Amino acid sequence: MNTKKTLLSLAASVAAISLSGQTNDFSIDVGRVGAPIQPTMYGIFIEDINFAADGGLYAELVKNRSFEFPNHLQGWRVGGNVEVRDDGPFERNPHYLRLLSSGHPHKYTAVENEGFFGIGLKKDATYRFSVWARMVKPGTKGALQVEFIDRASMDEVQASTTAEISIESSQWKKYEIVMTSKVTDPKATLRIFLVGSDAIDIEHVSLFPTDTWMGHENGLRKDLAQALYDLHPGLFRFPGGCIVEGTDLETRYQWKNSVGPVENRPLNENRWQHTFQYRFYP
Repeated sequence: MNTKKTLLSLAASVAAISLSGQTNDFSIDVGRVGAPIQPTMYGIFIEDINFAADGGLYAELVKNRSFEFPNHLQGWRVGGNVEVRDDGPFERNPHYLRLLSSGHPHKYTAVENEGFFGIGLKKDATYRFSVWARMVKPGTKGALQVEFIDRASMDEVQASTTAEISIESSQWKKYEIVMTSKVTDPKATLRIFLVGSDAIDIEHVSLFPTDTWMGHENGLRKDLAQALYDLHPGLFRFPGGCIVEGTDLETRYQWKNSVGPVENRPLNENRWQHTFQYRFYP
């Protein structure tokens, strides 16, 4: 039996050596069409990990703009006298901030948003800032001072761009201004000061580049969306894999919640928000 196995192994080795010495030729006719491949057989897939959607493809620059994260001030720095309240104008996003006077002439009330690892600004680019706001006390008037902040600056004034919005109604209204950045800063922040002593409520704070993909307001980041479009995918799979199921039925993705006025679209928990131990997401 051992002799038989030895002979078989020897024969296999000889055959392998013989084959290794052979040369095989392949002819490829690039002018000939082979079997058709349907365009729907290949495409692209997106899953909201590491700010792929919010903070990525979606052009919104403000993190936690409606104060609906479980930690309602996540993404925000607070100074002075600020309250989180939950009887706001939008049924599905009821939380908002009340900015009140600090009670001291040299202390200010302000909130500052960090964006998604910073707010990326480009010099001479324009950005649409919007906020829903109202005066708390009827008959009063006030204002909000909006600033792009260079956090790395050691200058006395950190604001690179400043604008002011007058608030004159005690009814909830949407206010918009377009601001032009004077600098390129990948790590800027957005600061909002209370001007005057009368309290103002703010809700759904938003900052968008005006130059979005296809020019859509509340749209997509131009460079990322164009890169995906240029792939000419046969299909686009969204919302991805585990995002579909969520952590339970309550947090699963439901497309009906993604239509209608954006201010009243409910928060959808990110399946991956606790994946990375060094930082809580989203």
